[in-house]
Amino acid sequence: MSTLTVSREQALTIINALRSGTVPPEGLEHYAVGLEEQMKILRDQRGYVAQGRGAYKFLRGAYGSGKTFLTSLASAEALADNFLVSKVVISVADTPLYKLSEVYKRLCQNMSLPGRRGGALQSLVDRWLYRLEDQVVEVDGVDEDSPNFAAAVSHKVEQHLVSVGQQAGRLAACLKAYHTAKFEQRYDDARGILDWMQGEAKVSADIKRLAGVSGQLDNSDALTFLRGWLELAKAAGHSGLLLIIDEVETVLRLRRPERLKSLEVLRQLVDAVDAQEFSGLHLLFTGTPDFFDSPGGVPLLQPLQERISVQFKDGEPDNLRQAQVRLKPFNSERLLQVAERIVELYPADHPERVKAKITPELLGSFVDRVTAGFGGRIEVAPRIFLRELVNSMDLVDQHESYEPGRDYRFEAKQLEQIQLHPEEERALGQSQTAFELEL
Repeated sequence: MSTLTVSREQALTIINALRSGTVPPEGLEHYAVGLEEQMKILRDQRGYVAQGRGAYKFLRGAYGSGKTFLTSLASAEALADNFLVSKVVISVADTPLYKLSEVYKRLCQNMSLPGRRGGALQSLVDRWLYRLEDQVVEVDGVDEDSPNFAAAVSHKVEQHLVSVGQQAGRLAACLKAYHTAKFEQRYDDARGILDWMQGEAKVSADIKRLAGVSGQLDNSDALTFLRGWLELAKAAGHSGLLLIIDEVETVLRLRRPERLKSLEVLRQLVDAVDAQEFSGLHLLFTGTPDFFDSPGGVPLLQPLQERISVQFKDGEPDNLRQAQVRLKPFNSERLLQVAERIVELYPADHPERVKAKITPELLGSFVDRVTAGFGGRIEVAPRIFLRELVNSMDLVDQHESYEPGRDYRFEAKQLEQIQLHPEEERALGQSQTAFELEL
């Protein structure tokens, strides 16, 4: 890879995110290492979904195996392929998996489309309406200034809502009311109707009357409305929807009845996709090995276990076409490869100085020093390691006298102001305890 393939602005975006210890919003492909096979299988699935089909994949891996990175990279590629993308992080309190209405609400809130990250549901609806208006002008030959234009657009909307109505009648009624409110420049009413469509609870009765609906969305509406949005996405010219359901292992912390309900939701989704009931849906689930293998996880619901279980055999390569894709933990070789790519990406003011001081030998030493601070657990160190690496490059670039090989020290106390993940804290604490015992 050459830095010539990356603009300075994109390089700055990547480095700024790593400096903060977060996953960059773009450019992940420039330093992705060891995920080529997994990305290929997801691309193959995405191509299948773009033909009007549905597909799913379960990504399994322990903390530090790269699940977040892989789903972020898949999201970026999906957006580039004209997919809608939404990510829902499962939690015990706010978004439990068994409450499909809450999952649906997060899906709508977090929806992204090409050129718009997050909060893009309104953009989707408006683009759909713009396409219909263009058809009225370009295909039907009705001028925008014609007194017949409003009626022609309204008729076109009703025609195109037939397929949506077959999937979700209440959604179609709301979309028609939304179009009317927008056309009449009643923007507050339109916003209220959109809020109800995406599962907001606090919508006035007056707004709901405009669309002829009542109450609020419940679990039974969630999948029905999802089918409707898939139809609308297709009509708006999109290839499909990539929906990421993240951290499904959270269900292990629920009581048995709620855990069973959550697993039943997964079974329901898997069966519906297998039956091709969700045209244009690409579902990705992420979870830890405990979720898939422990008695309180997937094995607790036999029908789900039968559908998605995979036997990984020692000495035999993984079959990535099966329901589960296994991500292996980071090792020192992979971390070093990532480090080399980040050095090449780094947008230095003094590139020759950085190149002279941040050598491959120094990078190897950095890997050893930082991972030693985490008790040698390389799999939990990448985020902090890259943060430390960027900091050292910053110092080299700014100060000619700074010698990272001589001056750099990894100290646990320097992480006190950082919000560490539980696994990072645990590894750091164990390392400190072992160091104190040695003393």
